[in-house]
Amino acid sequence: MTNYVLIHLVPEGDGARCGHILNYGQSFKLCAGEPLASSFPQHAAYRMRDDFPDQVALHEVLYNMDSQLIVHEKARAFLDAERIQRIEYLPVRVLSHKDREVAERYFIVNMLPLVDCIDLEKTEHEENLLDPDELMNIRNLTVDENKIPSDFQLLRLKAVSGAMLIHRDLAAKMKAAGFRGFSTPEVAEYRGN
Repeated sequence: MTNYVLIHLVPEGDGARCGHILNYGQSFKLCAGEPLASSFPQHAAYRMRDDFPDQVALHEVLYNMDSQLIVHEKARAFLDAERIQRIEYLPVRVLSHKDREVAERYFIVNMLPLVDCIDLEKTEHEENLLDPDELMNIRNLTVDENKIPSDFQLLRLKAVSGAMLIHRDLAAKMKAAGFRGFSTPEVAEYRGN
């Protein structure tokens, strides 16, 4: 058994479903593994999608079309208590279907830096001619955990920045705490890019 699993956003039950980030024209930077706290706009927001008008519950992990790990302030406090390193929190507003800001506070978890740990021999993939730094058509994603520094509990992968990994023990603690809005499939089950 591996020590890491994917963290996958899941719209559970009546959980809110948000669209793409608003008021931030450089959203590509959210997957780049670079510090953004000093330049991230205060008015960045996620709005609940109109095509899911009854989905309004605010879970601890907020489903969004950008596949960003957005956590409620309770989840942030939990991660802080667990002393999770190599991340920064970017405050983001959440807007209702009627464009009203919700009272609860949410944060994008920006994972720093990207980790170069993909086992290219075991991972089936194609080279991306448009972006040589990213892989595409990935199957059987495999990571070499020896290349993941021990202080990384949450991380994004270099060459597959859409994949977010979480240490299996941390994921179990989050589930035990009752946090909703995410699942933890095995890394080899990754579908994307």
